[in-house]
Amino acid sequence: MSQLIDIKVEDQYQHRYDAKAQLRQIAENAKTAELPLFKKIDHIIVEDEIILPSIELFFESQKSNNIYKIIE
Repeated sequence: MSQLIDIKVEDQYQHRYDAKAQLRQIAENAKTAELPLFKKIDHIIVEDEIILPSIELFFESQKSNNIYKIIE
């Protein structure tokens, strides 16, 4: 089962937001502890918008001009 976690993100203007991250379903035999957080995330939710990763470590909003990176 996938999991939703609380995260903090920052946009390109250094504004911080509380957000949620939907974690990917990873096979039980995979070494999830060794994976960095961004590789475990399927998408993030910022201000009720679901944002898919656009490039590694970044999530580009389709509703605004913001590009987010995970900071916590």
